[in-house]
Amino acid sequence: MSADSKEQKHIQTIRNMTKQFKNGVIVAVENSNHAVIAEKVGALGVEVVVNAENVKKTAAENQVVTIDPAIVRDVLDSIVLPVIARVRQGHFIEAEVMEASGANAIDEHEVQTSNKDVGIPMDKKSYKIPVFGGAANLKEALTAINQGASLIRTTYKEKYDVPHIEKTVQALNKILNDINDLVEGKVEIASLGADLEELAKDVVTNKKLPVPLFAEGGIVLPSDAAMMMDLGADGVITSSLVFHVPNPDRRIWSIVKAVQNFNDPSKLIKYVEY
Repeated sequence: MSADSKEQKHIQTIRNMTKQFKNGVIVAVENSNHAVIAEKVGALGVEVVVNAENVKKTAAENQVVTIDPAIVRDVLDSIVLPVIARVRQGHFIEAEVMEASGANAIDEHEVQTSNKDVGIPMDKKSYKIPVFGGAANLKEALTAINQGASLIRTTYKEKYDVPHIEKTVQALNKILNDINDLVEGKVEIASLGADLEELAKDVVTNKKLPVPLFAEGGIVLPSDAAMMMDLGADGVITSSLVFHVPNPDRRIWSIVKAVQNFNDPSKLIKYVEY
């Protein structure tokens, strides 16, 4: 088997691993107690993160914001769900440590990164587990996929801010509108760059990204999660702030059910009441 064939087989294998998350909810958690709750109420995976308020505080003090591998291992020991470890954008050593810790996937995330333009894109193809990437438009999504991302989530550019749902809607709509414009011929494939040509052709043929597209950023309400699905997302990643509301288990359960029933208002009404 040629080197190119081996790489394509590896890419397809990794992409197949992320299909398990489609049409479901990944819950951002800060510890193993959160993870146990998420598993109990029907999440398809958990992502270990730093609390959003702590991100803002440490950033203001010019401190490093990163995940302790010990927390990842504790979460892995507490549940059977897939565990995603969030790492700083471009920090391949941090990603290698998380993979060695046993994480089932990695999210290369800009919210923890002091400089979004680190200049060294992480080679996401070099890992044996899936790596998620962020995007706010189609070109960013295809660039991340070209680097090896096997799941794309929405993002936006404000540093260290607690994401707002409006920004998430804008990013999701932008990616989906960009796809439609490409499919309808309003945008030339060549305009995306020669290195993205094959991926762009795939998008035109299939009218979607070759990997799942998730909405992430400020999702703490069932109605917002349902809206993301109705707009065209393949799933959602919640904010860890869902654990800082009364009855977080009920809230997350409602988000899971809202995602599962987003296109049936008669059922959805049961899950948007608090």
